Amino acid sequence: MKPKSITIIFVCFIIVFLNSISANNNNNNEIPSFIRREPELDRSDVPKNILAASLVGGYSQLTPMMEVCKILKERGYNVTLVAPGNFTAKSIAYRSIPQIITGPAIDSRDFPEFKNLFTDEFTYEFLCFIKSIFNKRYISGFNELKRIATDIKADLFICGYSLNEPCFDLAWKLKKPVVAIGSSMMSFSTPFYKSDPIFGCKSNMENESFYERFRCSLIMPLGFFWSFRHALNDLNYYRAKVGVEPSYTFQGGNNILFLADNFFGFETPFAVPPLHQDIGPILPDIYPDLAPSLSEFLEVHPRTMYFTLGTQSYTTPKNYIILLQSFIELINQNILDGIIWSTVKTNISELPPFITLSSNISIPTSNILNNLYPNFYVTNFASQFALLSHKNLKIYLSHGGASSCHESMYTATPMLMFPLSNDQEGNTEKLVDTESAKRMQILAKVNSKRKYRGADLIEVVLNSVKYRGNMNDNGEWEVDNNVLLKDLITPDTRMGFIKGKYLDVLGTGFLIIIILVGSLGYSIWKFIRFVGKLVKSENFQVSLKSKKE
Repeated sequence: MKPKSITIIFVCFIIVFLNSISANNNNNNEIPSFIRREPELDRSDVPKNILAASLVGGYSQLTPMMEVCKILKERGYNVTLVAPGNFTAKSIAYRSIPQIITGPAIDSRDFPEFKNLFTDEFTYEFLCFIKSIFNKRYISGFNELKRIATDIKADLFICGYSLNEPCFDLAWKLKKPVVAIGSSMMSFSTPFYKSDPIFGCKSNMENESFYERFRCSLIMPLGFFWSFRHALNDLNYYRAKVGVEPSYTFQGGNNILFLADNFFGFETPFAVPPLHQDIGPILPDIYPDLAPSLSEFLEVHPRTMYFTLGTQSYTTPKNYIILLQSFIELINQNILDGIIWSTVKTNISELPPFITLSSNISIPTSNILNNLYPNFYVTNFASQFALLSHKNLKIYLSHGGASSCHESMYTATPMLMFPLSNDQEGNTEKLVDTESAKRMQILAKVNSKRKYRGADLIEVVLNSVKYRGNMNDNGEWEVDNNVLLKDLITPDTRMGFIKGKYLDVLGTGFLIIIILVGSLGYSIWKFIRFVGKLVKSENFQVSLKSKKE
């Protein structure tokens, strides 16, 4: 090959090489492209008819449920509320959710049986009594829910946890998925160190004596289940009347997703099973503002106390007079300069006509009730969250209901507690055990976003129906609730008590240890005996004697 040809080839090679380097440099300088992750679910062909039911109703029970249902409604699901009282029509926030009214709103004052509920000590015996009363409504509630579920072709049930057995039983009988919503749940998975004042025990048994821990972990629960056996037997009797299988629990099946309106920091922490999800505090995004007259009162009273006992609780006329006397004394001592009293369920006609102070001065009760006393503002209803958010509201005297505690923690408002019944004494103990109001405010604000997590979990259940359910002859989805949420059902529940708790393995391991320790001890004992016999033997004695000689 001629030198000229070699030169041309070499030049061409250099040009190609430089071009490749230039191309690589250009590629390295390009801005990389990205694709966006699509977080939305495919909601096509997913069951969309949701029936949310509560036999008790009321603001405290319905608001957390409706907050989650409102999110589902915005995502395209058809939600219907079944409850007493005209709740959603009176509410701006939930007006888009249709309600089927099952009767007038339940008023605790209308039940003579409940007369002692807010005046005597609340124990589990009284809770059994309440269960027995609602058992008598089981058949009518079950049949009404069944008719409504058939009419709206319900694909999923959301059941308020308290006193709502017909809702859970109907869902299982119709082979529909069911989700429970409540403030707290006591079950067999609850650890021993977590108890409840209805047992006469502390909510947190961490620092209690051996006697108290023994009594509250064994004696009191056994008494509780023994007392409840009558209510459970009655419930199973009514269940049989409508073709529902008897159960050893009030909610029927165990494989139910339970959404708790609670959070650790307020609730005593414990390891919860996957089917139990804390999504609280569930709070609305908007609240009614203060009435102009109430706002004006707060502006001129910079040290104001707010007092209310919630939407259902009340106390005796004597207690009300003692409280009003205390309020006036605090004002006279210049500790407070304003009192806002939301009476709600208070029967003011039963109050004595005069309030006698420690100085023997009497003040007409009507002056306070008619807002003639300048330091008092009495109203039947007040926007609680707006009050707690006001800078001049310094302290909140409350019965200790869950929603009131959540709102007070969210606004970092100090509380005085006047617990009367149900979970109120337990909530009081939990608040006493908390640290600063500002720290609790952080926890409440961060955790308040989890209601969307609750809606997400319900969507997971509905999507599970699509892939694990079957379509019946009527074109409706049916599921086996025992396997629908198998991803969240811990294997021990299917293994039986002995295998599930690994008692067979642990027992065998313990037995092996006992055998090994026993064998070692027996060998040592035999060796010691051998040495002892050897020392005492004649040959050994003669050997020692000869050595000495």
